[in-house]
Amino acid sequence: MEKTSEFLIYLMACSLQGTKPEEALLANIDMEALLRLAKAHSVSAMVCMALEQTDAFRCAEESIRLKWLDAKNKAVRKNMLLDAERHQLEKEFAEHGIWYMPLKGSVLKDWYPKFGMREMADNDILFDASKRQEVKAIFQGRGYTVKGYNKSNHDEYEKPPIYNFEMHVELYHKRYDTLNEKYADVKQRLIPDAEVPYRFHFTPEDFYAFVIAHAYKHYSGSGTGIRTLADIYIMNQKLGGTLNWEYVDSELRGLGIFSYEHESRELAQKIFGIAELPTKANLSEAEQQMLAYYLGASTYGTIENRTLNKMRKLQPDGGAITAHTKRKYLLSRIFPGREWCEAYAPTVYKYPVLLPFFWVWRLIYKGITNRKKVTQEIKTIKAGKQRFTRGYKRYKETSGLIEWKECQIFHSIFT
Repeated sequence: MEKTSEFLIYLMACSLQGTKPEEALLANIDMEALLRLAKAHSVSAMVCMALEQTDAFRCAEESIRLKWLDAKNKAVRKNMLLDAERHQLEKEFAEHGIWYMPLKGSVLKDWYPKFGMREMADNDILFDASKRQEVKAIFQGRGYTVKGYNKSNHDEYEKPPIYNFEMHVELYHKRYDTLNEKYADVKQRLIPDAEVPYRFHFTPEDFYAFVIAHAYKHYSGSGTGIRTLADIYIMNQKLGGTLNWEYVDSELRGLGIFSYEHESRELAQKIFGIAELPTKANLSEAEQQMLAYYLGASTYGTIENRTLNKMRKLQPDGGAITAHTKRKYLLSRIFPGREWCEAYAPTVYKYPVLLPFFWVWRLIYKGITNRKKVTQEIKTIKAGKQRFTRGYKRYKETSGLIEWKECQIFHSIFT
């Protein structure tokens, strides 16, 4: 995994820089292990675009070459189909007088050097909350299945083989107090598109701050993968020279993520700003550890990260996780309170008398359907700090968003 991680970052940098990889550096590369890691971080298309230029790739076994090309082609095809479908949906939104704004990856992907380089799982769109029923009807009329409706800050619609849209009425759920408050009246900050009716967008500064805030939400929870650092690098390549950084820094400080953004931006520039192995990037010890945390998280984070970070927030003194903290966390998971139910079980939240029955049902149901996840979470609780012997502490900034915590380092390419 150590050498594979090096190759992953190096080949990503080659794609981002438009540079052909050096053949000598790819000697004895494990193509299958690299593909597994690239898929875990949703960067297989990006890596393949660099790798396929090399003799190492052309001389590899046909079966593994075809797997790489299939992963790349699927990513390109999915982007094409999602784009075409989103444009059709946008036309219907306009016909019904529904304002909307594409979010995050659906904007970022077009800033990458080649189409399809930035992989997409779904499309996220903010829209007029008063038109929620009409939007639902539009999706149903286009053959979508409603996977979630009116249960959180977004509704989810799916249609085989690859279509998945998350339609947001708010950018953040209420459980993210600071973020929800910050973006509660976001429509007032949006700018109408000059060419497309009913379409809105952020200012470049607000877009940058929002993407960083979204990244940190994942980073401080279950973790987020190396693609996030690529996004940060690409945003700075596209916007960095024109942004009003005084305004951006003020927004980031207000959200409590100024240090996170600064450190991630510096790290992204060092590893992607030049096509070389990351061990030659002159990374500080803190940057090495931060990179290892990104590498260990994969695209959507890990149960271990989420469990440990939540326990650390329950540990008042910032020290070693105590048995009392473990018990407190375990009880909160077995017997979630009404505040938790507001986000995940709205019917129980509305009728609190159902709470005891919900606890019993949830314990049985989750124990059966999510047995592997439950087992992993219990193992992490038992291990506590002892399991995470190598880690680093993050800043505690003035807003209180960032708690002191020691994060698990799954592996490091520097040792």
